[in-house]
Amino acid sequence: MPKYPYFIPEANVYKPILPVILNFQKTHRITNQIPALVDSGADVCFCHEDIANWLGSMDQKTKEHKEFTTANNEKFIAYKENISILVCGKQYDCPFYISKELPRQTPIILGQLGFFDHFKVIFDLANKEIEII
Repeated sequence: MPKYPYFIPEANVYKPILPVILNFQKTHRITNQIPALVDSGADVCFCHEDIANWLGSMDQKTKEHKEFTTANNEKFIAYKENISILVCGKQYDCPFYISKELPRQTPIILGQLGFFDHFKVIFDLANKEIEII
């Protein structure tokens, strides 16, 4: 049962961040770990468009676009792409929604469909760690 420490990007703000490695169509790979925010309030997984471009210049014009609404009621558009993810020692194809509207501090967001449906996640803010089973 691996445990990961919470990360503090700002003073007194603890965030559950996990390192991930991504690749696309077995030809394009980012070998450095990228920080991903574990977000139980996100319905799906998201990836910033810049990262998607680094993974192989995915052609978004041929993809179906979907509108999402943030917690503060702002709307943004994203398109779906399956990207292979290596997280917590497990590698699998994950449906990501790609958007340029994601904050650069958290360019990858791990949500319900694509992450929580693969793991049991225990948030332990008192001990400032997240446990992944």
